[in-house]
Amino acid sequence: MENGKGFWNRLKAGWYRKGLEYSTLPDIAVSYILSRTGDSNTFLDVGAGCGTLAIPLALAGKKVTALDSSPAMMDILEEEIIRGGLKGVKPVRAAWGVVEIKPHDVVLCANVPALLTEPQGFLRDAARLARKAVFLIENADPNSDKFYYRELYPLLFNRPFGQRSDYFKTYTALHEMGIFANVEIMEYDFDQPFDDIKEAVEFWKEYLGIVTGEHDGKLREFLEKKLIRKKGMLLAKFHKKAAIMWWRQAKGKRP
Repeated sequence: MENGKGFWNRLKAGWYRKGLEYSTLPDIAVSYILSRTGDSNTFLDVGAGCGTLAIPLALAGKKVTALDSSPAMMDILEEEIIRGGLKGVKPVRAAWGVVEIKPHDVVLCANVPALLTEPQGFLRDAARLARKAVFLIENADPNSDKFYYRELYPLLFNRPFGQRSDYFKTYTALHEMGIFANVEIMEYDFDQPFDDIKEAVEFWKEYLGIVTGEHDGKLREFLEKKLIRKKGMLLAKFHKKAAIMWWRQAKGKRP
C-alpha cells in the first residue's frame, strides 16, 4: 500500500521483497517498537506489505494483523507465512477503512504516504483502534533522494526531482489533535540487489514510468557507473532517514 491504489504490481513487490534481504529497516524498527511495548501482545500493521515489520514481530512472539490492499504484496506475505510456518500473522486483504478491525494493543503504520496525505482522519481512526500505543514511520527529509532521482530526472527528463512527503505534516496534525508524540530520527540501509544490468534498467524504467526504449542507453551508462558489484550481483546502495512518531494512550482515553 503506497502512493495509491495499484502501485504494487508483482514486479515491484518482488523487487521490494528482494531488497529486504539487504535492509536494516526491519531489525532497527522492530527493536525500537518492542523496547517500548513490552506490555503489548497484539499489533495491527496498517499497510503491512509483504511483512517487513509483521514477520519479525511475529517471530518475537507477537500476534499481528497484517492489513494491506495490494494483492501482489499479500501474495508474497502469505508465501512467507507458509514457508516459515508462522502462526502469529493474520493477513487481511483490504484497504484501510473498508473492513471492520477490532482494537489491538498497538497500531503501527510504516511508510504508507497515501494514508497520510490528509492525516487527521487516519490518525483519529488509528488512535481509536489502539489500546496502548500508536507508531508511525515516515520519511524524515523532504529533500531526500529516491533511487538516484536527483541525478536521473535532470539527465532523462531535463527537470529537477521535487520534494518528497515528510513526517512534519503528520506531526503537526497530531499536535493540533492534542497528541504530543515522541519523535526519533531513525537511519537505516535499504540496498537493492540485481542479478544483472538488464534487470537494473528494467527496475528504473518501471519506477520512472518509462515504457519505451528511448532512455535505455543513458540509464544503462548511468547505472553501470553507480551500482556496486558484490558477490556476483549488482547492488544499489541507499541510506535513508525516517521519523518514528509514537505515543502511549492515556488510560480510558482514545480519540
